[in-house]
Amino acid sequence: MNDSTVTTVEKDVINPTTQQVESPAHKSEEHHHHHHVPHPHPHHTNIDELDVVEITTKSPYREINFYGTFAAVTLAASSSFGGFLLPATSLTLINADIGPSSNYTWAILAWNVCLTAGGVLVGRLSDIFGRRWFFTSSSLVAIIGHAIGATANNMNQIIAASVFIGLAASAQSSFNYVLAEIVPVKHRFYWMSLMYCIISPISGFGAVFARLFIVNTSASWRWIYYFFIINNFVSLLLWFFFYHPPRFSALHRNRTVWDEVRDLDVGGVILYTGGIVLFTLGISWGGTIYPWKSAHVISCIIVGFLVSVAFVLYEVYMPLNRPLMPMHLWLNRDYASITILTTVGGMVYFSINVIYPVMVAALFTTDVVLGGLYTCAIAASTSLGQASGSALAVPGGHAREKLIFSAMAMTGFIGGMAGVGQSKVISTVLVALGSLAVGLIEGLAIGIVTVVIDQKELGVGGGVFGSVRTLGGVLATAIFSSILTNKLTDYTKDMVVPAALNAGLPTTSLTQFLSALASGSASAISAVPGVTPSIIASAVSANKAAYAKAFQMVFYSSIPFGVLAVVAACFGPKIEDRLTHDVIRRLEGAHLTGNTTSEESIETAKP
Repeated sequence: MNDSTVTTVEKDVINPTTQQVESPAHKSEEHHHHHHVPHPHPHHTNIDELDVVEITTKSPYREINFYGTFAAVTLAASSSFGGFLLPATSLTLINADIGPSSNYTWAILAWNVCLTAGGVLVGRLSDIFGRRWFFTSSSLVAIIGHAIGATANNMNQIIAASVFIGLAASAQSSFNYVLAEIVPVKHRFYWMSLMYCIISPISGFGAVFARLFIVNTSASWRWIYYFFIINNFVSLLLWFFFYHPPRFSALHRNRTVWDEVRDLDVGGVILYTGGIVLFTLGISWGGTIYPWKSAHVISCIIVGFLVSVAFVLYEVYMPLNRPLMPMHLWLNRDYASITILTTVGGMVYFSINVIYPVMVAALFTTDVVLGGLYTCAIAASTSLGQASGSALAVPGGHAREKLIFSAMAMTGFIGGMAGVGQSKVISTVLVALGSLAVGLIEGLAIGIVTVVIDQKELGVGGGVFGSVRTLGGVLATAIFSSILTNKLTDYTKDMVVPAALNAGLPTTSLTQFLSALASGSASAISAVPGVTPSIIASAVSANKAAYAKAFQMVFYSSIPFGVLAVVAACFGPKIEDRLTHDVIRRLEGAHLTGNTTSEESIETAKP
């Protein structure tokens, strides 16, 4: 960045053609203000008639509020990752301690539902009313959730904790647009890369830390929640004292808070929330809490889908000033392609994220800490890929080609897991490389999505982007878990049953033996009438072979999703000409050095 862009203080004015607020220094660089957004629906008020973006080229790096905000964003992001990862990977142990409850998987379900529904709401409402209190309060909500978890005496309280933690994560996981808008466009990727590096101990090795808390502390798993209470308390203070984005009056042209409240898309909120919650519940219940053919599952999926269709039609045809989800986002090819890529790519990632821990326990080891280390091959490699993808997005250009390469690598390495059989070494290497490729896609895309949309809609664009990805993950979990369950049932019947009977197991003991074998309990297996060491050895060997064959089918089924990701990457955006020194929403407040104006005056023109 040259010195003039750092030190010059200029008055922002509005470009009369685009109604875009810009610095005089950029009047001659109109091509840099990349508003490749199609015309909104004719029944909708043009966003340029309502909103203002204060663009400046002034460096934020002399402001203490910037560094305090970056610290807040980083701690909040670590909570959004770790607040799910650590409890989720320890859930069976928590259930064994304060349960048992057959509903313990609701803890994961509650987090997913709240995150999916909340992301769009936080993004849209913070675009309208300002971000400060949404993100400050997210840390407070997280503290409440983790406090409930830390003091829980039954699994219902753990589920309640997950509701609060998931709601908080809907804001905390939105770090990409909060961070993107307070730094120059050209630097967005580097700051995201730095953030990924800082939180990598949590996002990459959280499962191991969770196991260490359980094994080495008197409070056991409760220390997971204690840790994030401390984390969120510090982030709450940082948000409160340092995060001062533009206030409501600086975001809109001739609008009052009451005007915005009156124009809220209440119908859209009800339809979106109802549809997404019902559909997510149905997909998540299927094959786990209820059979796929049960009325609970079928009714939730069908009603949720129909309500979601009604939501889309409502958003398109109702004359809304503030649609909850502006449909012109999907007419932006760059935005649509990058969202589809990360959603489908994320679904491939879930094939290993969900299946590999089961694979480790079934084929490699049942040791708690060692199992955590194996599964860290996924999380640690993904974290490395995220940091690397963001860092490599700008140097050398060719962002689209980098996305294509990463999608091809992901598809090849994860699809290659279909051929590993029971090899610990090969499977771990392929999982690590596949996860690295997923991380590269994530690191590239999470910054690219902030560049290709109208900068007035960073919140809603980022919120939709995140919610769609989360929903894709829920779908992938259901799809791949169902494939594993169904294939394992078939292969158990074809491989394990004959092996046990041929080794001498009495037919009358077969059902009890299969149940004991599935539980993994050595004492339960030994207690089966008529069982012998040779029967156990034959059945265990056949059971591992059945699992390996079932895993093979899961990884084969991931390949079509990978191919779709490659196709989406081929339509990815070229961003090189959009990487300017513009800062979209400069923070107000204290400066480290100099006598710089904290708030720049702005002249607004009526449309």
